[in-house]
Amino acid sequence: MYTRATTIAWSAFGCSGSEHVGGFGSSGVVRRPKSTDVSRFASDLDSPRNAHHGSPHQYSVGIFPIPRYGQWVDANTDVGGRIRANMPPSLSQRQLARHAKMTPDALSRALSGQRGLSPMETARIAEALGVDTHWLITGVPDPFEVRVAARHAWDAQTRQRVNPGGQDDQVQLDRVVALYRAAFLDGPPASSELSTSPPALRRALGPSFAREFTARLEERLQVDVIRIAGLNTDYSLRVGGRSVIVLATRSSWFRSNWSLAHELGHLALGHHAVNDTSQRVQRTERSANAFASELLISDSDLAAVARLKTEAGLARKVWDLGVSTEALRNRLSKAKLSTSEVVANALLTSTPKLLRRNAGAISTRDDGIDPVTHREQLSSARQFPLSLLSALQMQTAVGSVSPIHLAWALEVPIDDLEFPEPNELLAAQASQQLLADRPTAEYWHTRITE
Repeated sequence: MYTRATTIAWSAFGCSGSEHVGGFGSSGVVRRPKSTDVSRFASDLDSPRNAHHGSPHQYSVGIFPIPRYGQWVDANTDVGGRIRANMPPSLSQRQLARHAKMTPDALSRALSGQRGLSPMETARIAEALGVDTHWLITGVPDPFEVRVAARHAWDAQTRQRVNPGGQDDQVQLDRVVALYRAAFLDGPPASSELSTSPPALRRALGPSFAREFTARLEERLQVDVIRIAGLNTDYSLRVGGRSVIVLATRSSWFRSNWSLAHELGHLALGHHAVNDTSQRVQRTERSANAFASELLISDSDLAAVARLKTEAGLARKVWDLGVSTEALRNRLSKAKLSTSEVVANALLTSTPKLLRRNAGAISTRDDGIDPVTHREQLSSARQFPLSLLSALQMQTAVGSVSPIHLAWALEVPIDDLEFPEPNELLAAQASQQLLADRPTAEYWHTRITE
C-alpha cells in the first residue's frame, strides 16, 4: 500500500514556450532544478552580457520587463509588500535577512522599496517563505509552475516511507510536463475548483462514476488522467492551474481506481505545497487515504454491504463500487460494522478471485466479452487526454513545437506524423530581426533611472 506524498516544486524563471531557465535541458524536457541551477540563473542575469541587454526571458528585480504579460512593473515596493504579507509571526526580519545572506539594513531597505533585490536574494527569500519565486517577483502565478505529489511505499524494515524508483520516474514526469508546455504556450487551461468534501465530489462525478472514473474526472472536473508504462508509483501534478493525475499502467483496475481517488484527494485538499516535512507528509497521506475511502464507498454503500447475505451479492457490490475487498474490509472495520459470516469470509478473498468465482453475478455484457478482462485492458493501456493531444497536434501542425512531443505521447515514430519542415532562411531572418530589435544599453539605463 502506498502511503506517502512528497512535494516537489519547479519554478519557471521567466520561461516561455518550450524554453525554461534552470528547468529545461537542451532537449526541452523539464527537470527538477538544483541549487546550482538557481546559481547559474542568477549568474546569467548578473553577468555583463545580460546586465544591460534584456534577453527574452530575463528578470531583474526593480523595473523590469515581463514579456509574458506584456507590461512593465515597478517591482521594488510590490515585492517588499508581498514579502511582508507572507512572513509568518515566527520569522523575524533579522532571521529572514540571515537566510537571504543579506544585512538586516539591506533587507529593511528592500522591504520599503528603497533597494532592489538580486535574483539570488529573491530566490532565497522565496524559499524561506515557502512561496513561488515567479509570484514573488511578478505578483501573478506562474502559468507553468509544476508541483508534484508522489506516493511512497512503506518499508517495514526501516519503518520509512520510500520511493526507490523516484529518480527513474522523474524522466517520465519531465516528459509529461514538457507536453503541457508544448501544447499550451500560454499555460494550460485551469481545472475546476475541487470540493474538499468527498460526498460533494461524488455528486459532481455522478452515479456509478467508478465504472468510467477517468472520463468523469476529465469531463466534469477538468482533471486530466494520464496512464504510462514504466512508472514505479502514481502521481498527481499541478501544472499551472491544471490538475493532472499520472498513473502507472497496471491490470489491477481496482488499484487504479483507488489511486485516482487518492490523488484526487491530494488535489482537492491542497497537498501540493512548496515546502514539505516528513510529519506533514504523514498527515497528508493519511487524509488522502481517508478521502479516497469516503469518495469510493459512501456510508449508504457501507450499510448495504453490512446487510448482504451472499458472496455473489458482495461480488456485485465490489464490482459496482470499483474497489478491492481489502478497501471494503478496512472501511467496514473503521466504521465498526459487522457482516454475515459468509460475507466476512468472502471479504478475505482476493478481489480477482472473488469476481472470477462469481462471474455470473457481474456480467452484464451480451457480446461474450469478459467484463473483468475488459476493465483490466483499459487500466493497463497507455492513455493521454484528448484535449491535450488535440492542442499538441495543433501546435505541431503549425510548426510551433517539435513533433517529438506528439510522437512520444502517441508512441509512434516521428516520421509517421505530418508537420511542416523548418525554413532555415526564415529562421535566420527572424534571428537577425530579434538581434536588431534588442534594447541597447542606453535604453535600459534610461528605463532604470527614470
